[in-house]
Amino acid sequence: MRERSDVRTNGGQATQERVRPIKVALVNDYEIILRGLHAMLAPFSDRIEVVEHDTTGTPDKPADVALFDTFASRRDALERAREMIAEGNVKHVVLYTFDAAEEFLTIARDIGVSGVVLKSATGDVVTTAIERVMAGERVGLDDVVRATRSRTSKDLSPREQEVLALLALGRTNAEIGEQLFLSVDTVKTYVRRVFSKLGVNNRTQAAMHAAERSLTPRHGTWRSREAHAGRVSSSSDRPRLPG
Repeated sequence: MRERSDVRTNGGQATQERVRPIKVALVNDYEIILRGLHAMLAPFSDRIEVVEHDTTGTPDKPADVALFDTFASRRDALERAREMIAEGNVKHVVLYTFDAAEEFLTIARDIGVSGVVLKSATGDVVTTAIERVMAGERVGLDDVVRATRSRTSKDLSPREQEVLALLALGRTNAEIGEQLFLSVDTVKTYVRRVFSKLGVNNRTQAAMHAAERSLTPRHGTWRSREAHAGRVSSSSDRPRLPG
């Protein structure tokens, strides 16, 4: 991360240290999420250089860190993180999430994720966490954090936005629960809240609202692409994560 340059003065030699920005690849299936993440990091361009936006799989360009926003993806994000680590195009994977269940953190630790950063963190905190990871620390992998409810009655909470995004992909309640580490009963509660706030009666109507809110992936999800390629054909033959 650090480069050195020499400056000669008065016949002597002084060494001046110059720090280059950490190269970061942003990863998520949703273009709107990546744009928001990039905007949050933009004021810290002297410390963070965004080298790639990835909505199609895993980063193609070498990077120091892959910052993976887990919006509408927990279990798939972990599978994808494991793939990134195995490919070696990035040195570290940091997951950016607004909650972290115990099972989620256990799997993240087991597959070699370097950090978990909460979405309540400011851009400066996220940047500092990335710098700590580059310095060899493992950040945020020990603290279980539950999702909090929205304080407004009309706006969708972050969790409800995730549920809406997954509804738009045609996911069943059981599939949404598996993805977000939630029970089916909890998912049903969130679905009812989404329907109520949007004023809709079914999943098809909800999906139309998802498109209006840009909560549909631009190029299809990683899981959909894997299934289409024949690598993941059913829940029984998916790649299994430890834990």
